[in-house]
Amino acid sequence: MVKKVSKESLDTIKGKISELIKLFPEIISEGKIDFEKLKLTLGEEVNEKNDKYSFNWAGRKESFKNLQTTAKGTLIPAKNESVNFDEAENLFIEGDNLEVLKLLQKAYFNKIKMIYIDPPYNTGKDFIYKDNFHNNIKAYLEQTGQLNKDGVKLTTNPETNGRFHSDWISMIYPRLFIARNLLKDDGVIFISIDDNEVYNLRMIMNEIFGEENFISEIIWHSKYTVSNDTRYLSQQHEYILFYAKDKNLIDKLRLPRTEEMNDRYTNPDNDSRGPWKATPLHAKSGRGESYSYMFKNGIKWKAPVGRYPRFSIETLKKLDEENKIWYGKDNKATPSVKTFLNELGDARVSGDLWSYEDVGHSHSANEELASLLGKGVFDNPKPSRLIKKMLQLSTNKDTNDIVLDFFAGSGTTGQAILELNEEDSGNRKFILAQLPQPVEKENFSKISEITISRLKTVINRIKSKQGFKVFKLEKSNYKIWENYEGKNEKELKSQLEIFKSPLIIGYKDIDLIYECIIKEGYNLNSKIEKTDTKTNKVFRIIDKELSFYICLDKEINNKTIDELKLKKEDMFICLDDALDDSKKKNLSIQCNLKVI
Repeated sequence: MVKKVSKESLDTIKGKISELIKLFPEIISEGKIDFEKLKLTLGEEVNEKNDKYSFNWAGRKESFKNLQTTAKGTLIPAKNESVNFDEAENLFIEGDNLEVLKLLQKAYFNKIKMIYIDPPYNTGKDFIYKDNFHNNIKAYLEQTGQLNKDGVKLTTNPETNGRFHSDWISMIYPRLFIARNLLKDDGVIFISIDDNEVYNLRMIMNEIFGEENFISEIIWHSKYTVSNDTRYLSQQHEYILFYAKDKNLIDKLRLPRTEEMNDRYTNPDNDSRGPWKATPLHAKSGRGESYSYMFKNGIKWKAPVGRYPRFSIETLKKLDEENKIWYGKDNKATPSVKTFLNELGDARVSGDLWSYEDVGHSHSANEELASLLGKGVFDNPKPSRLIKKMLQLSTNKDTNDIVLDFFAGSGTTGQAILELNEEDSGNRKFILAQLPQPVEKENFSKISEITISRLKTVINRIKSKQGFKVFKLEKSNYKIWENYEGKNEKELKSQLEIFKSPLIIGYKDIDLIYECIIKEGYNLNSKIEKTDTKTNKVFRIIDKELSFYICLDKEINNKTIDELKLKKEDMFICLDDALDDSKKKNLSIQCNLKVI
């Protein structure tokens, strides 16, 4: 039997069920999971108590239905909005991020090193994300004004709504669940959030990522002024939740040392070992009893009252023998140890309180964006220095790490990556996704236009050779069957008539090729090369060591098959009608044939 091309995204839940069945094949009964058998298999590991600790909300079932539905849309290229499309490896995707995340599952499963998102805070204002598991692509087109003349009308989520928190959780939960699949095993995720939902978000992350993979709840000092019109306390901070996919696989998290830090190291005694800094021999806290020590130059030292020795007496003796003790220029100062710069390496530990002096604040973020696109084009952007710190902590400039931001907003994450790559000659790549949410701003009609414009302006400003490909979420090029719920036989026959051809009217070859690319699990940076075949137009799609051939001509010539010299491991995709039954049979024996 000839195989069909994949017309939907990866079913994440089905994949997890398959893994479960591999582990416990005995739990299958009549093709379904027998939950009672599963409970018996797991034995004491099953908690059946009704009063157990759990996280629940109104809308949980609908959220999981959203997880269980596959994406039926596609991503089409927009070369005219891109920068250096053919060579660029950065991606910007315009579309609903839930559908986009589902479409990325096959190609980018376990490939992303870092995720950063700044989701809409639950403030009771505009709230555009209204998922519909029955037909998310249709809901997306309606919400963004692509299916009606009136355009989108944003809804609000006021605190008086009984599902104020539940609606927000139902929006974010399926997106985070799917996003976790994209992370590498040693990948990490940062999420910006404020007081309204930080508690619920922590619960969500503990459930999806596991409480054991929590790294930190970073506090960003985001405002340097106090709002005098605040009724209670003026809020001057936001949170950044920091989780790993598997914390045990994370190496030490370090930031690069700064020149300012290194300048604190001097060499007043011209020590041949280079610049150093004096470190006291005592500390505020410690273990063990205090002791007295006589240095080899005759000075006797003991920790001051209320302080403790920083080093053991054995270590102190070794430091003394290695001439690592400093007594001041006149040899009369309280002894201290020399900490040499060349012993520290090029990295430093980060704290969990990030000051605006270090990473910028809300006002500086607005000024930064205004310098690129003008004032007032986007509300509450994040400073690029904030994202750069996350990148420095969690990515490697030399390993082509991919960074994902599926609430891209004005494009701060993209700017941070572009600039940091220029600063440290890095090879980080980004995937940004942003809803084309309508706005009424000068020169911009939707947020995605702001994102693209910012990326282009940054590239021009830093004179970078980096670029990005633009893709847009659209209806599939395939005719997707939807369950008919009516009772009119003529209407049903009319609907069936439409499906005589598998493809929509007016599709473009390049759009269909990219739909095959993403739905067959090839990444969006795959190379599309035209082969030398003379009788048909055949393309070879190359994704590193993987490749397949595709021909969209109405008929496949025998000479084409001969010229391609297809092997059993080669995949060849063509239109179903382009081959007769005999050719299909022969070709399916020769190679991995898939038809549209």
